[in-house]
Amino acid sequence: MKERMVYVYKSSKKLRTYLYIEEKDSFGKVPGALLDAFGKPKFMMALMLSKHAKLQKITHEELEKALSEKGYLLRMDLESEEESWLNEERRFRNLPPLTHEQIENFFH
Repeated sequence: MKERMVYVYKSSKKLRTYLYIEEKDSFGKVPGALLDAFGKPKFMMALMLSKHAKLQKITHEELEKALSEKGYLLRMDLESEEESWLNEERRFRNLPPLTHEQIENFFH
């Protein structure tokens, strides 16, 4: 694996959705429709790919392949265990489930 800088951005519209790209603030390889759905990217961190022992929820190989083939990787994490419990309790009380955005707004 060659050494490579990777820049990670958080979605302003989607909870637990991240975009990995090779050049800071360079979104030219990311499709416009994806960027529209992603919202304004919020810079999270820069990392040297070969120096990190473990990445969050993806492998080095998956990231390397996506960057080589597409120039970006989109990572969308599933609902957290806490959110699942919260909505399960709401269903028990005959309340509608909350959306990710409602939960994020409540806790942030």
